Amino acid sequence: MAALTVITNHKSPIPRQQDHRESDRLRAMNLLRLEIDFIPNREFRAEDTFCDELVTSTLDTDSGPSQVGVDLPAHLKRMCNCDLLTPDQERALFREMNLLKYRANLMRTRIDLDQIEATVLDTLESLLAQSQQIRDHLIKANMRLVMSIVKKFVTPQHSFDDLLSEGVLTLMKAVEKFDFDRGFRFSTYAYRSIMRHVYRTVSLAQVEEATFTRGAEEWAFEAGKTQSGSSMSEQVWSNLRVLMTTLLDQLDRRERFIIRSRYALGSHRKVRTFQYLADKLGVSKERVRQLESRAVSKLQTLAAESANDDFWAAAMV
Repeated sequence: MAALTVITNHKSPIPRQQDHRESDRLRAMNLLRLEIDFIPNREFRAEDTFCDELVTSTLDTDSGPSQVGVDLPAHLKRMCNCDLLTPDQERALFREMNLLKYRANLMRTRIDLDQIEATVLDTLESLLAQSQQIRDHLIKANMRLVMSIVKKFVTPQHSFDDLLSEGVLTLMKAVEKFDFDRGFRFSTYAYRSIMRHVYRTVSLAQVEEATFTRGAEEWAFEAGKTQSGSSMSEQVWSNLRVLMTTLLDQLDRRERFIIRSRYALGSHRKVRTFQYLADKLGVSKERVRQLESRAVSKLQTLAAESANDDFWAAAMV
């Protein structure tokens, strides 16, 4: 039994070494597949550290006091809990972030899947983690800019939170694409990008709503397309559309609008919420529910009163 114990202990490190190799190989493959986007600069070829001290001191202020308006919710204040950057700090951070990515991209060429060096993987992951930390700081330092733009576009149909999400996504892309060596502040570049994107988002939504409203008011069922293998002919669909249109036409204007909007009838195929309809009609959500219930009851009554022969006749080819 003692000899068996010695043999077992002697062999146990081998599986652990294999596990490490497999883990390192997986790390290496993930790093090779990773896209490392950076803005190149001729300074990156130099072996200097530039303003590492300025970068470090700037990142240490990550938890500075919030200077945003008191009317913001606590979670939004925390998003802005970062000091504004001076021009020198901004340039140093953007330069360092892109330099770290540049070096990580170079180091990745040293990865050999046949002979993986764990120290190379560790260094590469450290460079990427540092660049990510700087990126996050740049985003936090510019959150107030996003909020100041977004609040100008808030409407009952476009909430602050929804537009803020769009603005933050645009800010994140702007941080990745900004060239610090162009000679102008990042806020100028980001302002234009965020303003353009949010304006386009709101404008497209307004056009869509206007189109839907017109379509709902002038609604008619679309022609059904006969699918291969279907037992329903075009004539059947046409007959049923005429019959259903006749029933809907017996509702009043508001009821038709609500039914078509709530059940996605018509060309847009988009179900509208009670809040959306309430805003459109200038009534409360509860009133919209009441009108919908009344319209559905009317349709049920009309369908029941309609002779069964009408439905059979519509289904005849």
